[in-house]
Amino acid sequence: MINQTEQTIYRLSNLDAQQQRISYQMSTGKKLQQGSDDSVLYSREVLVDDKIRTYEGLKSQIERTTAQNTVADTSMSDIKKILEYVKAELIKANTATTTEDGLNSIAVNLAGMKQNLIDLANTQVEGEYVFTGSDSSVKPFEEDSNGNVTYVGNNKLRRVTVEEGSYRERGVTGLDMMMYPSSTAYKGETLSFGEKDRIIDQDGNEWKLNIPTNNTLTKYDLDGNVTTETLAVDNSNAPIYTATAPTTDGTKFEARTNIFNVLDDVVNALRRVDSSGNPISLAEARTGIANGQNKISSAYDGVNVAHAELGGRNRVFEVSLERVSSKLTHYNILSQQISAVDLSKVAMEAKSLELTYTALYSTINRTNQLSLVNFLN
Repeated sequence: MINQTEQTIYRLSNLDAQQQRISYQMSTGKKLQQGSDDSVLYSREVLVDDKIRTYEGLKSQIERTTAQNTVADTSMSDIKKILEYVKAELIKANTATTTEDGLNSIAVNLAGMKQNLIDLANTQVEGEYVFTGSDSSVKPFEEDSNGNVTYVGNNKLRRVTVEEGSYRERGVTGLDMMMYPSSTAYKGETLSFGEKDRIIDQDGNEWKLNIPTNNTLTKYDLDGNVTTETLAVDNSNAPIYTATAPTTDGTKFEARTNIFNVLDDVVNALRRVDSSGNPISLAEARTGIANGQNKISSAYDGVNVAHAELGGRNRVFEVSLERVSSKLTHYNILSQQISAVDLSKVAMEAKSLELTYTALYSTINRTNQLSLVNFLN
């Protein structure tokens, strides 16, 4: 009798374990409740789940970058529209029929356009500046008390992960967007530039004029650190300076002119004053307006090139988002295939377990009804 009782308890324990497994599988749809149930299957589940988390993170990051790229693209479109407006106003100003009052009115309009350009150049998305280079926490353009606007970002594009171990550059820098190449020199050629121009070499390094002597260009690396490399500068024709590019193969130097400085010069010409606020003649003002018109056209071309580069990089992230989304879908399906239980099979097991429970409890009930005399007999 004692042996039969132990066997019954043992069988009930096994049935309870099966019931617990079946209940878990039916409620969650998963095969394994614990990794020890099937170590091989559990290892596959862990691997696939890790891939899912990885691609979910990549997708979230690329989606955020895509949103920033969209805003950057819109901002550059608006910048080009403003420059188109400025060009149209300068064409109007550069006609003999435009009166002095008309020139002043245009000057007021263009001064307002400058402020709009500053706002667009300092565009933010979710607290990050999109045109500042690799450090999106830095406000790219700063205006001092005299109205001079300076780019304080860097010349490195931010790199974003688009795949495991794979990165792509995002956006454009303010240096590319709001500073157009006004002079270019290749290997051994002469570069002409002004004191406020930024000199960039083929590797993106900046060469700065050593003010106030203005007789040397010193190289700064992409992180803004000064190096020991220098170039001699001819300042005999100041304010126009010249320097000879190195004779190394692949050398390319560009003098980049700040669009905001061009606007300042144009507004001054429209108001018939020089950069120091001193009056100039109408003829000098007309010359300044004509020069500004040509420079704004060059600036527009520079922004257009930067906009095209932005569009190309944006497309890379759009394709990457499609690829990552596809892979995430694939791994989600694979996870279901690996971990999901066959509910039809589980339902059949549950029914079979129910019948086994019924039979076992029936046997227990009949056993309990037997008397000691019946056992003895």
